[in-house]
Amino acid sequence: MQEYEITKDGFGIHTFELSIPYLRKAELDTITKKISSEPSSGIDEVKPKSFYVHTKYPCLRIYLNQKKHMRYIRVIVTANKVLHPEADYLSILNENDDADLLGMKMNYMLTDIFGYEYGLDKFNLSRIDCCVNVMLSNDFSAERYVKLISRSMKCQEHLIVEYDDDSEINKLKNEHSFRVRTHFGTFTAYDKYFQLENINVNFEAVSDALLRLELEFNRRHIHNTANENCGNAEILKFYLRNSRKIFEEFIFSRFDKGRYYTVKKMKEIVENSDLTKCEKKHAQKHIESQCYAEHYCNAVGKSKKKLKSDRAFYNMLSNFGYLNMSTISLSYRGKHGDDSVPSLYELLGFDS
Repeated sequence: MQEYEITKDGFGIHTFELSIPYLRKAELDTITKKISSEPSSGIDEVKPKSFYVHTKYPCLRIYLNQKKHMRYIRVIVTANKVLHPEADYLSILNENDDADLLGMKMNYMLTDIFGYEYGLDKFNLSRIDCCVNVMLSNDFSAERYVKLISRSMKCQEHLIVEYDDDSEINKLKNEHSFRVRTHFGTFTAYDKYFQLENINVNFEAVSDALLRLELEFNRRHIHNTANENCGNAEILKFYLRNSRKIFEEFIFSRFDKGRYYTVKKMKEIVENSDLTKCEKKHAQKHIESQCYAEHYCNAVGKSKKKLKSDRAFYNMLSNFGYLNMSTISLSYRGKHGDDSVPSLYELLGFDS
């Protein structure tokens, strides 16, 4: 394969979640009895909630939660498997797939499981995950991109979500994933193959490495995005049709353009450029100060301290854009052997 390539699914929806948040005890008891009596239902009792998998509809995971003052239903849907049951769990419902058919099939499944009064619009759409998978050659590993994204994404440090347990597995998860809380939900970048290995799911590798980028939209964002009289099928269609545009807007708002280079190569490019002597000096100071920063906010703090001027810092940023070079370098610790790797704009086809 070439150095990088988006999977044929392109941009779209991987998972969405439906919920009914407030149920009377008698109503939930009736639903639980109906589901558990069906031969196509497998149940895993995990108190205080029950988890059901319908072999008839493997695209659905159903959680019936019953606590003293809270009773609700959650249905987690693997979107592509609704239309294509034979599809694997890596696949994404593509922006060109039949969104109307998705709504019709979901309505049929839900009423078949819960009863005729529990159609698609009886539920709240509480989460939608827009995703894209990028296949990478071994020289452009997913783990490296996760690290680059964590170092070059513009965000405040307190919004970064990490596994805080010191266990070995959580340390590995932090190395292979990066997650940030946002105004709409969360953004996650992770090594998909590592996640699958971790949960003992075996997939034949379609490439040496697979980077997944995921925008998880919460109930508030979904509610604010939807028109007042818009049904759930139309909301899903909106996110499906606009998934590429949503990703493009997010990447433009959180990442600078420009390829990632080693520190050595960055210095060479600056020195051989047509920048002024003063501009070169500021650029070189930034290159030196950013290379050990764990996150972008740390790099900004170190650089501003060294340049001693906000104006000099922002002028320096524009000069890096002019040179088509990221302000963040490849890690000293990364044993990559190459001088540069593509930016996210290149990977996702947003640089044209």
